[in-house]
Amino acid sequence: MTLDGGDLTPLEGHRDLTSLDLGTTGPIDIAPLRTVPNLRGLDLSRADVRDVTVLADLPDLRYLSLTSRQWTVLLDEGKAPLTLAAARLADDDAPLDEALAWSARLGLDTRDALRTTGTLESDGR
Repeated sequence: MTLDGGDLTPLEGHRDLTSLDLGTTGPIDIAPLRTVPNLRGLDLSRADVRDVTVLADLPDLRYLSLTSRQWTVLLDEGKAPLTLAAARLADDDAPLDEALAWSARLGLDTRDALRTTGTLESDGR
């Protein structure tokens, strides 16, 4: 989908939109997403969002992907959507202690968290 000028207004009330992965080159207002009734998944990690606290007004959001900076603003303001079933910290270089602190702020128990590395290989089946 291409939106002229980065304006999300054409999406207002869009009944078929369930997921959106948004990247921007300039600041964007996500307020029009409040009216999208079936929006369940949202990735704003490549977007310059003017006010991420608007996300608290998306009552059916189940998946959210943000950068560490975006999550910090959202959590500091107490505006994380309560309906989330899955969340992603979209910083590939986030240190483990930062990722664990973020997880704890979302209410997850991180006491038994494990970090693994490796490669999955297929046996050809």
